[in-house]
Amino acid sequence: CGNGKKGSASEKAKTEKAEDEATEEEESADADQAPDINKISNSVRMTGKLALDPQNRADIAPIAGGMVRRILTREGYRVGRGQIVAYIENTEVVALQRQYIASVSERSAARLELNRQITLNNQGAGVQKTLQQAEAAYTVANASVLGIGRQLRQLGVNPSSVSLGRITTLIPVSSPISGIVGKINISMGSYVDMTTSLMTVVNNVNLHCDMKAFEKDLSKVRIGQIVNVSLTNNPMVKFRARIYDINSTFDDGSKSITVHAKIIKQPESKLLPEMFVTGVVE
Repeated sequence: CGNGKKGSASEKAKTEKAEDEATEEEESADADQAPDINKISNSVRMTGKLALDPQNRADIAPIAGGMVRRILTREGYRVGRGQIVAYIENTEVVALQRQYIASVSERSAARLELNRQITLNNQGAGVQKTLQQAEAAYTVANASVLGIGRQLRQLGVNPSSVSLGRITTLIPVSSPISGIVGKINISMGSYVDMTTSLMTVVNNVNLHCDMKAFEKDLSKVRIGQIVNVSLTNNPMVKFRARIYDINSTFDDGSKSITVHAKIIKQPESKLLPEMFVTGVVE
C-alpha cells in the first residue's frame, strides 16, 4: 500500500509540472501575438479635414455693377483661367467709350499740330514756345487715351474695337482660375454690384489635408513624414500624404497645431473640400 501511494504522488507531481510548463508556453505564445504597446503609444493619430489653398478657390465678382444678361456656364462645369462665364450690362460704360473716342480724336489733332510745328521749326519759321505748347498738348492727349484705354481693358472692353466705333454695353466677367464651377448665385436679369459673388470656382486637384496634432505628439511629427489617411465617414477610402508644413503657433481654444500634408496620389473616390479625415503618421 505504501509503494502504491508513493507512485501515485510521483505521478501527480509529474502531471502538475507538465501543466505548469504548458501554461508557461501558452503565456509565451500569447505574449508573442499581442501588439507592441510601446509601438502603439508611439504612433501619432490626427484628425482634420481636406482643404484648399486660397489661390485654388475663387469668388467671381464683376468689376462694375449692372444687370445680368448672359450666363455661359453651369454648376459642375469645368472652366479655364480667363474664360468668360457671364456678361453684365452697364450703360455707364458707354460714356467711357465715348470719352475714349474723343480722346483718340484729340490726340490725332495734337499729333498733326506737333508735326506742323516741328516742320516750321526745322525751316526756321516756327516759334520755340509754340512748339513746346504743341508737345505738351500731345502729351496730355496721349496720356488721356492710355488712361481711358486701361480702364476699358479692366472692364473687358477692347479699346481697338471702340476706336472703330464698336460701342458695347456688355461687360464680360471671366474666371481668374481654372477649376470646377460651384454654387451659382445669380439669375438672368438680376442686378449685381462689385460686392456680389456671381459664382465660385474651385480647383480640387491641389487638395491637401489640414490635421490637428496635440502638444504631447509634437516631438513625433516632422516635415517629410508620410501619413496614412482615410475619410472619417468612409474609412474604406484610403490614401497617403506627405507633411510639407507645420504651423508654429497653437490654434485658438486648443493645445493643438495644424499639420499640412500634400496628397501623394489621389484615390479613385472623389475627394471634396471640407471632408473630414483621420491620419496616422508612419
